[in-house]
Amino acid sequence: MSVRYCKVVAVLLPPAALATDVPLVREHGLDGLGWLLAWQLAALAVSLAIIAADRWLPTVRGREGSLYAFCGVFIGLCTWIGMVDGGMRGDFSIYAAGMTFGAAVAGTPRRVRQPMYAASLFALAIPVWQREAGDAARVVAGLVNPFCVVVLCLWLDRFTYSRDLALYRETQRAEAERDRADGVLYNVLPRAVADEIKQSGRARARKFDNLGVLFADLCGFTRFSSRLPPDALVLVLDEIFSSFDAQVQRHGLEKIKTIGDAYMVVSHGRIDALCRLALDLRAALERYNHANGTGMSLRIGLHAGPAVAGVLGVQRFLYDVWGDTVNVASRLESAGRAGSIQVSEAIVRQAGQGFTFHARGLVELQGRGRLLTYWLLGTA
Repeated sequence: MSVRYCKVVAVLLPPAALATDVPLVREHGLDGLGWLLAWQLAALAVSLAIIAADRWLPTVRGREGSLYAFCGVFIGLCTWIGMVDGGMRGDFSIYAAGMTFGAAVAGTPRRVRQPMYAASLFALAIPVWQREAGDAARVVAGLVNPFCVVVLCLWLDRFTYSRDLALYRETQRAEAERDRADGVLYNVLPRAVADEIKQSGRARARKFDNLGVLFADLCGFTRFSSRLPPDALVLVLDEIFSSFDAQVQRHGLEKIKTIGDAYMVVSHGRIDALCRLALDLRAALERYNHANGTGMSLRIGLHAGPAVAGVLGVQRFLYDVWGDTVNVASRLESAGRAGSIQVSEAIVRQAGQGFTFHARGLVELQGRGRLLTYWLLGTA
């Protein structure tokens, strides 16, 4: 608010100064106007300096110390012109305008203005005392207007601070709500897709030339779940899949969805990370079995190739991936063995030298025919 006020002053002060100075120069010449010109230049210099500091000195932007310094300089400028103009002509109009506008613009968290206002009023009494030759009654009468200005500034200062504080708290609350809503949205959709939906209301389908797809299924879960009540079943799945989510996040990959006890993840070209994730998911389930005395195992299938990803509909957004690559990965998972990671030849070619594979041979996949597959055994 203070910077905006300085921008207004920097724009309006030069034409206002010309409109004031030109008639005075024509009538009186430059004699006696040095103080006015000096004050105008000082006010313009202070405004430009604050604008420049806000733009090029980020360390002072938004600091309380910077605000207090601005208030001190600003009140000093107003007091200066009040002392000179009020002492010469008894005119405190510029002083009153500057002080009240300043108080209405920027409130301070600490009570630093009140002593400044009192000091300003005492400073104004000096030229008035000199002008009135020590006549106490006339001095008091001459200070009535500045006193009223100071009282008004005290009230405006309190009002401005309470207004700014309420606005700040409301802004913080709105930002917190927005961040929480964005967090929920980013958990449901990839960040780029979520941002596109926020901007346009829809998301275009994205084509991938090479997308790694992982399907994982909990073997033995159906038999295990038959002995559990529904609420306990949900808790078990939540604990297992939450540990899977942590692994996906650690590897920087993208979870697509869960379907019952199945789990789907994709990787945009980072096939080595997808292979490491498959090994870590299997290890995470083994840790769960060891901690809870269960005997579930994970069957995983991996494939890589072209695919299309996007959001269906305009309500209850569902981000999904389609294409033959997804179908093959799903078939590799269903045709695998409990506790195994079955991968296609495309995965073996792209995974690099850091893994150990064992050829399984040609495997009949439903709807795909015979396909050469491999077992991912571990890291090399």
